[in-house]
Amino acid sequence: MTSASPARADSRADLPRLGLRNFWYPAAKSSQVGRKPLAVKLLGEEIMLLRESGELHALHNRCPHRGIPLTAGKRHFPGTISCMYHGWTFNMQGECVEALNEGPDSQLPGKVRVRSYPVQEINGIAWIYMGDGAPSPIAEQVPAEVLDTRNIVHCQTEVWNCSWMPAVENLMDSHDVFVHRSSIFFLFRKLPCWMNVAATELPDGKGVDFKYSKMGPVQDTYKRVGRWPRHGWWRQTKINSPKPGEYPTTELRLPCVVRVGFATLMFVRYMVPVDENHVRAFLLTSRHAPGLSGITYRLYYHLWASWSLLKYFIGQDRVVFETQDYWAPERLASTDVGLVKWRRLVATVAKKEAADRQTVQAGTNRVTEQAEALADL
Repeated sequence: MTSASPARADSRADLPRLGLRNFWYPAAKSSQVGRKPLAVKLLGEEIMLLRESGELHALHNRCPHRGIPLTAGKRHFPGTISCMYHGWTFNMQGECVEALNEGPDSQLPGKVRVRSYPVQEINGIAWIYMGDGAPSPIAEQVPAEVLDTRNIVHCQTEVWNCSWMPAVENLMDSHDVFVHRSSIFFLFRKLPCWMNVAATELPDGKGVDFKYSKMGPVQDTYKRVGRWPRHGWWRQTKINSPKPGEYPTTELRLPCVVRVGFATLMFVRYMVPVDENHVRAFLLTSRHAPGLSGITYRLYYHLWASWSLLKYFIGQDRVVFETQDYWAPERLASTDVGLVKWRRLVATVAKKEAADRQTVQAGTNRVTEQAEALADL
């Protein structure tokens, strides 16, 4: 009698449901942020964005006194925001400079603060560093085509009712020939009915590259159900067997980046966690198109790509994500090799971040204990 084979470990068990911390994330379009505070939520944290003298600032969006959102406050004094409840007033670095309800002699200024976040504005996008300590250079984490100010960068944002994880993992399988078969991009193509996939970790260790290693025929015979799919007469564009380097860039990058490259256009999708059940999708396109070609490209984007790709094509994926029970038991298959490698990478980084936070917290606790001991002398 043979024993039952052991159950496979759930590759989702160590994934951070609120995302990775020590990274730069897009928070909003620059055009959305003015002197009136803007509330956004990233990685489960409430954040306030606002401008002072044209410069962007980001603070934790809760007064530490009674938890009122600072975005509901007023800007009574230059360079400050005052809570609507008791008038605790904070500067753009998050320091409490006055407690209006306690009068000019309040002892709170200098002792109370809210967290401030490093921010940058590039190509019409406001970026926030969500980690602790000094931020990494943004160019080390954000794709170069998004930061290149010579490029034309367009951005659309949507909030989806799903976790950030399936919205990223979606690239790492062979769903295209099934989910997107009716999309306008594939409608006239002789799509293969199945694909084999290959995935490798990127040389810098910050992502996973995904490729179709083999394509099946336009139609095939399945042993238990027969021929599939029905071949539509309108599908005319020929498909070829895959060749090395033939397919565009297809990769996932930390922390939540889907990066797909075409001949002259890069599509970058940031799936930014809002909370465990919502994700803010930043749908970015970038192209270097100077002069007249830039005018042509802008027309192409607004009249065609902005709806056919970012609304309809990606919208088909969104329907899947919002229907999926991501945490239900799953049975992975051979075409999920890229998904497993991506999950392992994210889990490894998440464990390191957790260990680093524990080390920092332990050091903070020791300092606090020493200070309390000295105070008792």
